[in-house]
Amino acid sequence: MARILAHRGGAMNAPENTIAAFRRAFADGAHGAECDVRVTADGEFVLFHDEGARRLTGFDRRISSMKWKDLSKLRVLGREPVAHLDDLLNLLAPRKDKTCYFELCFDDPVLAGRLYYRLKATGFADRLYALVFAHRKGLLDGVKRICPELGAAVMPLLPWNISRTALAAGADAVCAGWIDRPWARGLFKASSFAFDLADQLEIASDLGLKLSGGIANTPGDVRWLMDRGFDSIWTDDVPMALGAAYDAGVSAFREDNRL
Repeated sequence: MARILAHRGGAMNAPENTIAAFRRAFADGAHGAECDVRVTADGEFVLFHDEGARRLTGFDRRISSMKWKDLSKLRVLGREPVAHLDDLLNLLAPRKDKTCYFELCFDDPVLAGRLYYRLKATGFADRLYALVFAHRKGLLDGVKRICPELGAAVMPLLPWNISRTALAAGADAVCAGWIDRPWARGLFKASSFAFDLADQLEIASDLGLKLSGGIANTPGDVRWLMDRGFDSIWTDDVPMALGAAYDAGVSAFREDNRL
């Protein structure tokens, strides 16, 4: 069965990127999670997707312009506090079967290096990944120099030359799929046929790359990604995805064992 990874901690079941979301996702059975990392004005790493705080907290300020002591007072969707990186690392430490992808939402290689040193200090960097979009691949340059055990993951914008994109970035993993835009899902699926995604994933798997896809928020999308060869599925709804992946696995088993 495919591994299920909670996108932003599973944003459909708890406020995104909060510790409540990650705790809920792991309790629901997620094999791992993804979070977005930004930096405050006083240099603290926090988990927040947007450049500004308005959508999630109602407070119209850029994350990079706020100090942690002020940001920590805000509540995501009026319910949960903004999470500090250390909060998630403390949650992950005893959960030795969980992986986590940290998407870098900044462009400064010095800050990236600081993050890699922090992840190295956990002692369990071998189940953590630094994640960037393909156009930010330069941020991965310091991963193996600073922390060889830390994974490097890249997100291609389209399913084209996946293996080449990963190798050019020095990545161990590929996270492919559609961004959160109305048109993106259809474009990705259409281009996957043009670029023969299934064949590309087979080649990437033979090269030893870990392959995850999403964001799958319906059973049909979970099955579609599994059918193309992704070994892990990103979702905002962990219980749904686990059930869909199980059903797809049972169905595939029955097909393979038909008399």
